[in-house]
This record gives sequence, C-alpha cells and structure tokens, in this order.
Amino acid sequence: MNLFFYGTLMDPEVREIVCGRPLDTVEPAVAQGFRRVHVAGRHYPMLLSHASGWVDGLLVTRVEPEAVHRLQVYEGWEYALHPIRVRTHSGQVVMAHVFMCPPTIRPDPRQWRLETWLLRHKRPFLRKAQALMERALKRRGGGVAGRLPRPGLAPKLRRQG
Repeated sequence: MNLFFYGTLMDPEVREIVCGRPLDTVEPAVAQGFRRVHVAGRHYPMLLSHASGWVDGLLVTRVEPEAVHRLQVYEGWEYALHPIRVRTHSGQVVMAHVFMCPPTIRPDPRQWRLETWLLRHKRPFLRKAQALMERALKRRGGGVAGRLPRPGLAPKLRRQG
C-alpha cells in the first residue's frame, strides 16, 4: 500500500516507533486540493479540502500490512484511510492513502507546521507514542492487537447533548 504522510509521521523517529522499523521507500510529494491545519486543541494536524491548496508531505510506497495496522493503531479513532492522488517531486502522479479526520473532528484554522512541532512538541510526543505502541504490542504478545484502541495521544471527545 502507498501512504502519504503530512504530519508527525513525516519525522523518521516517529515513523520508526510506530512502524517498528524504518520505512525504506520514502520520497517528498505534494497533495493538491488540501490545506494542513491543527486538530482543535491538539498539537498534531488534519487535512481540510481546499480547492487551491496544497500540502507538502512524504509518499511511502509498498508499506507492508503489519506496518499499516500499526499505523492504524497509532492514528486511532480520529483518522481513517482515504485514497488520494499525490505528485512526487519528479512530477509522477501516484495513488496513495492518507489518514483523514471525519467531519466530527473540529479543525483549528491555524496552519500546522512541522518545524514548529519538532521544536515544541516532539520530545514529549515521542514518549507518548512509544508508550502507546508498547501497550498495543503487549496485548498481542509481540504483534499489534487486532482491535484499534483509543490512543492516549488523542483523548476521546465528549459528545454534546
């Protein structure tokens, strides 16, 4: 499976913690028709449709099923995979899947920037991501548990009403 990463998973340390190993086939790419903003109240991003927008990210090709499952555990209830087209820096258009938030997740209009996240939030985030993945691995004795847990990185939002 091809995946497009536009947020915390652009960082190689985060990818290695989540996937259990480095991913080999990573290259810069752009997703057109989107903009990257903060999830409201969080330090990580989401994509919003935007006719003239574009988002720099990474295209990762041939991601193995176990790594995809680990990524789903990491992304949890706030994100689901959706197919999109991305353009590599060489100009090739490739189909990839991207983790997108459902309409129930509230965006913050501020643009999310990787550089800011790296400076302000990466270190504590790495500890939380490591703990999340270790808990998921324990449930299955070395492999990621079949059920997608609600990650500690994203507390479940309370329903209004």
